[in-house]
Amino acid sequence: MLPDSTKLFGLSMVSLLALAGCGGNSDICGYDAYGDPLVCQATPSIPPLAAPVASSASFSIAQGLINIATQNYAYTVNSVDGYGNIYTIQYSSVPGQPALFGTTPASTANITQALSENSSTLQTITSTNYYIQSPYQFLGSVSNVPGGSEVVNSFQVAPVSGLVGQTFPSYAATVYRDSTNVVVDATLTETIGLSADTSTTALLCLTDTIQLTQAGISDNLSGGTYSNCFRIDPNGNVLGLQITTQINGMPMLFY
Repeated sequence: MLPDSTKLFGLSMVSLLALAGCGGNSDICGYDAYGDPLVCQATPSIPPLAAPVASSASFSIAQGLINIATQNYAYTVNSVDGYGNIYTIQYSSVPGQPALFGTTPASTANITQALSENSSTLQTITSTNYYIQSPYQFLGSVSNVPGGSEVVNSFQVAPVSGLVGQTFPSYAATVYRDSTNVVVDATLTETIGLSADTSTTALLCLTDTIQLTQAGISDNLSGGTYSNCFRIDPNGNVLGLQITTQINGMPMLFY
């Protein structure tokens, strides 16, 4: 959504996976809801996440959000479950053409998010984020999945800069089943914050809290909390990405 050139699998990535139980030392432990094999791996091929270091620097939040929204970038992040199954998210953002969001002239970004399990693609989500660039204001987004239309109701301008550990309110939005904006699937609130990363970088985190309506439950969406954390330097340059989302109803960190 995310400032949003970053709406991740929060609402759109529903909990589609039904992981089979895994026992013994066999290579194939079972099959998920798609019929794809679940592979037991004694040593998952994902390096450990480095221990975070709280930088004392001041980080440009406002410029970081503008960079997230306007720049062309692509990142691949991974996670592993307790059975050794490796999940991968390929996330990219490409600036789009100016367009109207309702009646408001807006800049756009085209987001592609592809989730795979053990190299087998499970779902690809494409979305368009709409925003005003100066001063930055996220307006909403439209994607190709149920719960894919988000309309911001209230927005708070981000501070110019901040320190690791600080959080700020960002916006509240209504999430609709589709772009007709008739059936309400959820309400969403987003906060932004700076989390520890390294002595010279911080994670600019866009965290969504989602409350489903009965329609959203019927559409098999997932409520709860999701976050996209962009690694930035003190000037707000984007250097990397971490994602926390739910797989099979369980939160997983992708890095």
